[in-house]
Amino acid sequence: MLRIKRLRTRLVLLLFGLLVLVLGAVFVAVYSATDSSANRQARQQLDVGSNVFARLLELRARELSSATQVLVADFGFRDAVASGDLPTIRSALINQSARIGADEALFFDLAGQVRESSRTEVGARIDISAVQPLTQDALLAVIDGRPYLLVEAVVMAPVMVGQVAMAFRLDEALALEMQKLTGLQVSFVTSLDNQVLYRISTLGDTYEPIPNESNNALTIEDESYLGLRNILLEQQGYQVSAELLSPRSEALAIFDLLKQELAIITLIALTLSSLVAMVIAGNLSRPVKQLADSARQIGLGDFSQPVSLPRDDELGLLASSIDTMRQGIAERERQIAHSAYHDPLTGLANVLKVAERLSEGVQAGRKGALIRLFLDAEAEVLTSVGQTAHSRLMVAYAGRLNTVIPTGGLLAYQPGQGFLLVLDGLDVDQAVIASDLLLTALSERMQVDEVKLTLTWLAGIVVWPEQGSDAESLLRQVGIAAADAQPGPARIAVYQAKRDEAYMRRMRLIRDIHFAPQLKELTVVYQPKLDIRTGEVRQLEALMRWTHSELGAIRPDEFIILAEQTGSIHRLTQWMLAAVVSQLGYWIEQGLEMQVAMNLSALDLDNPDFPEQVARILRAQEIPARYIAFEVTESALMNNPAASLQSLRRLRELDIELAIDDYGTGYSSLATIKSLPVQQLKIDKSFVLNLATSSDDLVIVKSTIELAHNMGLKVVAEGVEDADSLSRLQQLGCNVAQGYFISRPLAARDLEQWLQANRDTYRQRELS
Repeated sequence: MLRIKRLRTRLVLLLFGLLVLVLGAVFVAVYSATDSSANRQARQQLDVGSNVFARLLELRARELSSATQVLVADFGFRDAVASGDLPTIRSALINQSARIGADEALFFDLAGQVRESSRTEVGARIDISAVQPLTQDALLAVIDGRPYLLVEAVVMAPVMVGQVAMAFRLDEALALEMQKLTGLQVSFVTSLDNQVLYRISTLGDTYEPIPNESNNALTIEDESYLGLRNILLEQQGYQVSAELLSPRSEALAIFDLLKQELAIITLIALTLSSLVAMVIAGNLSRPVKQLADSARQIGLGDFSQPVSLPRDDELGLLASSIDTMRQGIAERERQIAHSAYHDPLTGLANVLKVAERLSEGVQAGRKGALIRLFLDAEAEVLTSVGQTAHSRLMVAYAGRLNTVIPTGGLLAYQPGQGFLLVLDGLDVDQAVIASDLLLTALSERMQVDEVKLTLTWLAGIVVWPEQGSDAESLLRQVGIAAADAQPGPARIAVYQAKRDEAYMRRMRLIRDIHFAPQLKELTVVYQPKLDIRTGEVRQLEALMRWTHSELGAIRPDEFIILAEQTGSIHRLTQWMLAAVVSQLGYWIEQGLEMQVAMNLSALDLDNPDFPEQVARILRAQEIPARYIAFEVTESALMNNPAASLQSLRRLRELDIELAIDDYGTGYSSLATIKSLPVQQLKIDKSFVLNLATSSDDLVIVKSTIELAHNMGLKVVAEGVEDADSLSRLQQLGCNVAQGYFISRPLAARDLEQWLQANRDTYRQRELS
């Protein structure tokens, strides 16, 4: 409801806003037009006032000029001028200026000096600072710092004997007269070097001259004016200007009525538009509300109510489309819900459904059992029959199980893992009995694609709450139990807690082994190899050790297998090779030359880039390849013979010595080994440990040494634990011996001390 109200409000605001925008634009246009018109009228008034002022000055100049001509034409005045009768001249000037209303009457001699004036003070000094022509008949002059309109006439008697000038002051009377004629505010300003000397204005003494620009908009005592500044004189730093100001309020007053009417029209239009907008918004929001309510129900998962609007417009079409969508979503939801908890191949429940059922059983406090039924050697079965037949086989087994599972049990299928069965209310013994019945049913002959098969099925069992308290743990534990099941009497295995501990340790090691080099948890130890003939130690075997930060020392036979299974063996081999080569570099600098042998994994030989990686590390440390040897087990060679042979040949081309390790425990023969580029053969310690007491082991070791020597191979015997065994090996012609009797594996520093202490021990010992 709140959203619908917001929609209706937005619609009303939208329509109202559009009208406000239009009316606002009209207002802006009207105000802009009236303002422009007022400015235009004010400028026209200024132009008219300027023309009137110019005309007034022109008329005043003509009046002065006529009066001046009358004076200079008077015989008595000319006679007085000619005779130099200054009192008579002064009297004439005073009388004439008073008669015509001139502010000053001046008489100039032939040198241009003022000799007399109409001023009351006899001999008063008159300062004429600047004179500039204004019209054809008149001048503008600054006399005693004030502006005057000046008209001159020459006195002839009969030659030129002087000049007479009549002056009219630009004063307040003239400004007021101009104001009456034009309706403008008038000011006269005289300044010297931009400093005001004299100003008179119809606005009073507080008036400040307008800036130098000829046209300006300015505000004086909250009244807006447009100004026009006429420069009448500009000479020798003096400036005289007439400033005309036209008030904009008078021009704008005629538009006030229009603005009032426009405001009334706007208010009426806004009121009506608001009512219309509310009606339109209501007509739109009601069906939208219905559609929103329907969509909300669909969003909540309620697909039962159809969506319809009895309209033929776009909203009716939208309602029909939403209803079609509702039906489609309902069908897809049903399919998704089914797919989320069911296996698409068998139609049985999947592991998510099993986890849900287990959680319900545990939370409800019921006891029960989780059974995993899986096909023994399923990978081989899949390879032999193919994917299609395998899928049909699983569907057929699912159908068979459905007919024999106890009532209330949940049967599920997990691809690659087999069938899962959840049974409530069973203890361990009952679960074992139920599993035996199910395995018996599954072990009966099955026919698929005209092929009859009798396959072996196994089972793992875990019960709750004794062995698990949550679904995740139970699913993990049933997998551990299944791993213990074996064909035959042990085809049913029950989860054991100790196996879980081993499983968790295994998972921990798998997770952490990848980071062991980075965390500096790996070390290298070296076991000496004794040259039986010379009694010298010139060869070592490098062995990796892993000390976990929390679990402590990890046995090599435990973590090497995990590294091979997880692919981390490549990272470990690279670390081991770098560590050994670095140590060799140090020993060579110290004058200690040893050949160090390393064990290689089948995965190392399968990597075609491995030989180049070895060469690159040797080049980086500048270590000759003869100082490195690699030992490879028979089983590693048989894993991928072609790739292994290729890698061995490339390593041998680098001048690296190669050896077959643990000989006698694999499936290869000496004939097979003859084709390999190897130089040494290591007899497995299982044949050497009891060499002094076992005649069978003695025969095997003797035959191996003789055959290896015949093929040009050196023989290394590992597992030498006593002096008798070492003596027998010497008698049989064995080349190199290795074992705890000679030395345990030692750290590099301990090995250096051991070599120093035992340098001549074996050379002096008699081995007969």
